[in-house]
Amino acid sequence: MGFTVAYTVVNAGSESRLQYQRHLEACYCISGHGSVISADSSEHYVIEPGSIYVLDKHDPHILKADADQDLHLISVFNPPLTGKEQHHLSEDGFSQY
Repeated sequence: MGFTVAYTVVNAGSESRLQYQRHLEACYCISGHGSVISADSSEHYVIEPGSIYVLDKHDPHILKADADQDLHLISVFNPPLTGKEQHHLSEDGFSQY
Protein backbone atom coordinates (compact mmCIF):
# COMPACT_ATOMS: atom_id res chain seq x y z
CA MET A 1 0.00 0.00 0.00
CA GLY A 2 3.01 2.31 0.00
CA PHE A 3 3.42 2.73 3.78
CA THR A 4 3.84 0.85 7.05
CA VAL A 5 1.93 1.55 10.27
CA ALA A 6 3.70 0.51 13.48
CA TYR A 7 2.88 0.66 17.17
CA THR A 8 5.97 2.06 18.90
CA VAL A 9 6.69 2.05 22.64
CA VAL A 10 9.51 4.25 23.93
CA ASN A 11 10.49 3.11 27.41
CA ALA A 12 10.12 5.62 30.26
CA GLY A 13 13.29 7.61 30.79
CA SER A 14 14.94 6.39 27.60
CA GLU A 15 16.58 8.40 24.84
CA SER A 16 16.99 7.12 21.27
CA ARG A 17 19.18 8.69 18.59
CA LEU A 18 17.43 7.96 15.27
CA GLN A 19 17.67 8.77 11.58
CA TYR A 20 15.78 7.08 8.76
CA GLN A 21 17.77 7.61 5.56
CA ARG A 22 15.44 5.57 3.35
CA HIS A 23 12.08 6.35 4.96
CA LEU A 24 9.95 9.34 5.85
CA GLU A 25 8.19 9.11 9.21
CA ALA A 26 5.12 10.55 10.91
CA CYS A 27 4.29 9.71 14.55
CA TYR A 28 1.04 10.25 16.45
CA CYS A 29 1.19 10.09 20.25
CA ILE A 30 -1.57 8.06 21.87
CA SER A 31 -0.24 8.15 25.45
CA GLY A 32 2.69 9.24 27.57
CA HIS A 33 4.85 12.35 27.33
CA GLY A 34 8.24 13.08 25.89
CA SER A 35 10.06 15.15 23.31
CA VAL A 36 11.70 15.01 19.92
CA ILE A 37 14.86 17.05 19.47
CA SER A 38 16.37 17.98 16.11
CA ALA A 39 19.99 16.84 16.04
CA ASP A 40 20.80 19.53 13.45
CA SER A 41 19.40 22.54 15.27
CA SER A 42 18.67 21.38 18.85
CA GLU A 43 15.04 22.50 18.42
CA HIS A 44 12.95 20.76 21.07
CA TYR A 45 9.31 19.75 20.55
CA VAL A 46 7.01 18.43 23.29
CA ILE A 47 5.16 15.18 22.58
CA GLU A 48 1.90 14.49 24.40
CA PRO A 49 -1.32 12.62 23.59
CA GLY A 50 -2.79 14.02 20.38
CA SER A 51 0.56 15.38 19.13
CA ILE A 52 1.88 14.44 15.72
CA TYR A 53 5.39 15.01 14.44
CA VAL A 54 6.65 14.50 10.91
CA LEU A 55 10.22 13.93 9.80
CA ASP A 56 10.17 14.68 6.08
CA LYS A 57 13.84 15.25 5.30
CA HIS A 58 15.44 12.11 6.79
CA ASP A 59 16.10 14.26 9.85
CA PRO A 60 18.51 12.97 12.51
CA HIS A 61 16.65 13.31 15.81
CA ILE A 62 16.61 12.33 19.45
CA LEU A 63 13.42 10.80 20.81
CA LYS A 64 12.99 10.98 24.59
CA ALA A 65 10.31 9.59 26.87
CA ASP A 66 9.65 11.32 30.18
CA ALA A 67 10.92 9.43 33.23
CA ASP A 68 7.52 8.61 34.73
CA GLN A 69 5.82 6.66 31.91
CA ASP A 70 6.30 4.97 28.55
CA LEU A 71 5.61 6.95 25.39
CA HIS A 72 3.19 5.20 22.98
CA LEU A 73 3.20 6.23 19.32
CA ILE A 74 1.56 5.16 16.08
CA SER A 75 4.34 5.50 13.50
CA VAL A 76 3.82 5.64 9.74
CA PHE A 77 6.75 4.98 7.39
CA ASN A 78 6.96 5.64 3.65
CA PRO A 79 8.14 3.70 1.73
CA PRO A 80 7.01 0.65 3.66
CA LEU A 81 9.39 -1.24 5.93
CA THR A 82 10.46 -4.71 4.82
CA GLY A 83 10.16 -6.21 8.30
CA LYS A 84 13.88 -6.95 8.57
CA GLU A 85 14.92 -3.53 9.90
CA GLN A 86 16.43 -3.38 13.39
CA HIS A 87 17.53 -0.48 15.55
CA HIS A 88 21.11 -0.41 16.81
CA LEU A 89 20.97 2.23 19.53
CA SER A 90 24.17 3.75 20.88
CA GLU A 91 25.28 7.04 22.42
CA ASP A 92 27.83 7.78 19.69
CA GLY A 93 25.69 7.63 16.56
CA PHE A 94 22.20 7.44 15.09
CA SER A 95 20.38 4.18 14.53
CA GLN A 96 19.66 4.05 10.81
CA TYR A 97 17.89 1.82 8.34
